[in-house]
Order: sequence, then C-alpha cells, then structure tokens
Amino acid sequence: MGFNVGKLFEDVAYLSKVHNKKDYEKQMDMFNQQRYDLLKDLVEADDVEASAKELCEDVTAAFKKFGKVRGADLMNLNYFMIYYVFPAILTNEENGKEICDKLKDTWNNHFKSTINYTDYETLRDGFQTKIFGIPIGKN
Repeated sequence: MGFNVGKLFEDVAYLSKVHNKKDYEKQMDMFNQQRYDLLKDLVEADDVEASAKELCEDVTAAFKKFGKVRGADLMNLNYFMIYYVFPAILTNEENGKEICDKLKDTWNNHFKSTINYTDYETLRDGFQTKIFGIPIGKN
C-alpha cells in the first residue's frame, strides 16, 4: 500500500490557512477532484485502523525533522485533516463517520493531538464576514 503523502498534503501550509467561504469552497473542490483518490487505500480498506496507522506513519516519515514532526508542521497537518480530509470522507463515503472515527482516534494517538472533525457544510457555513477584522455576521 503506502500513501502518497507528498501529493496528498502538498501545499499544506497554504491550504491550512483558510480565510473565507469562497476560498474554502474552491480549495475543497480542488481537493476532491485532484487528491481524494489518494485516500482510496484508506476508505476502501478492510482494516481501516491499520490503514489509518500506516497513513500516520507515512505522514511522520514525510514531515519529521530531527526525529519528530515539529509543532508548526503538526498544527498545519491537523488543520488540513479538519478542513479537507475528514469532510471529504464524510461527503464521499457512505460509512464516512465510522472511517473518520477510526482515523481521528488513530491520528490523535499517533501525534498526541486532540483534533475532531465535522462535515463540509458546517465548516463552510461557519465563515463570517469581517470588516477591518471585526466579524459582522455569516457570509
């Protein structure tokens, strides 16, 4: 198996910083069209936990410096998982919730994180309109 984490997490620092609904919609469409297929081994696995563990190990191998994934890199990876990977799985897979539960638990144990997930619509609808940095309502 083995995951192409270089392609899956390409531009992770840029994509993990989402500022408005329009950009998020555009970036999520790109993710679904160009990168979702890279998760096929995970979402179609008989043993999702083992596949999720392999994904975590591949991410560690690709992003580690001096033996571990640095804090800033891990933060970007966590945001990327929350913004793109989990919502894409929930949207595209009938058993997405079960897959996401196992992936979230495996990710949190492996990276000592406490991330959670939500669906695409909830994330998209959470963006607020701002004027001079002051939120004035949902856009």
